[in-house]
Amino acid sequence: SRFLVASLTVTGTAIVLMWVHWQLGLLILLFNPLVIFATMLIGKRVKELKRQENSAYEDFQGDLTETLDAIHQLRAANREQHYLRQLISRARTVRDHAIQFEWRSDAATRASFALFQFGVDTFRAAAMVTVLFSDLSIGMMFAIFGYLWFMLTPVQEMLNMQYAWFAANAALARINRLLELEEEPRYPALENPFRDRHTVGLTLKDIHFSYGEESVLKGIDLHLEPGEKVAVVGASGGGKSTLVQVILGMYTPQQGQVLLGGVPVQRIGLPCLRENVATVLQHPALFNDTVRQNLTLGRDKTDAELWQALAIAQLDGTVADMPQQLDTMIGRQGVRLSGGQRQRLAIARMVLSDPSVVILDEATSALDAETEFQLHQDLEAFLRQRTTLIIAHRLSAVKQADRVYVFEDGFITEEGHHDELIARQGLYAQLYGDRQA
Repeated sequence: SRFLVASLTVTGTAIVLMWVHWQLGLLILLFNPLVIFATMLIGKRVKELKRQENSAYEDFQGDLTETLDAIHQLRAANREQHYLRQLISRARTVRDHAIQFEWRSDAATRASFALFQFGVDTFRAAAMVTVLFSDLSIGMMFAIFGYLWFMLTPVQEMLNMQYAWFAANAALARINRLLELEEEPRYPALENPFRDRHTVGLTLKDIHFSYGEESVLKGIDLHLEPGEKVAVVGASGGGKSTLVQVILGMYTPQQGQVLLGGVPVQRIGLPCLRENVATVLQHPALFNDTVRQNLTLGRDKTDAELWQALAIAQLDGTVADMPQQLDTMIGRQGVRLSGGQRQRLAIARMVLSDPSVVILDEATSALDAETEFQLHQDLEAFLRQRTTLIIAHRLSAVKQADRVYVFEDGFITEEGHHDELIARQGLYAQLYGDRQA
């Protein structure tokens, strides 16, 4: 609205100036585009300064979050001061960029207006000369000056809007980068293979997935019968965790299909899939809330169900000893729990969700041998007749499986039972041949 009013004011004043004395009116009208062009050149520099300021804020916020998340480990390693100095340096950079943007944009605005004022003074001198050498009267000259001053305010308004536009445009670039991110696909819920079934089979057909140019999964074919327990092993970085993300629909494969109960994910819908497929990760996400809320995630469950799930996860004794038991706060990311307790809490959460398909991604890596053995014993009854995919490095977890798939460089290179794979002397034998159960 301000731009519209300013434009109409400048246009109307220009028409009057041209009608009063077209030579002088043409002089000032030709000078205006030169001022605007110079303003645009300066404004582009202001835009770059704003971009640098936003980038500095982004870096600082990222570093601040990472440092606070890892503050206990940094203090334990006696590197707290080093990272705090880095944060202070980032904060200074933000301050310097902000100050630089403020004074330079203000200076640019004033410089543009000074340039326009110079044009006005040039115009006034030309008008006085015109009075001497033409029939322009002094009264008419002052009338032109009056209209010229009337034009100054809207022109200044338009110059200020240019700088506001350049600054906003630079800030908007960050928002546009977020808006350009692709949303996950929204598949229609056409079929529900989990309805009236205790469990379903899981099949992957020719799955290809890459991060940009880096190919991670290169034609994966994998099949789990309903109720079967299958382990996936391999060297770190082979794509095992990526495979889990593809199954859950977090990543969309470039080629191939994921089927549950013979039905493609595209016909099941991701909400239905994730409601019936439970995943326990090596580093589970926990909230600064009570044990109860971290178990239920907002679902309505009875205390008896919670204690039963905790018992299966070998965590009932620990929670019973807490000051407020199920209503005890566990801190941000479960900071008041040990690594093994966090994993067992995630396993209890999985048990509580009563899934049809279970994926255990290094779910017991932080447990001691005795606790892990007892946990596997108690989980055995729960996982019976549930399709289970185990991603693991520990031999004790791998030997729970009916079959084992071996990942190597994005391919499945071996398949079979533990003893068969040891006899083949392949990658599996290199990983587990010298270990004891």
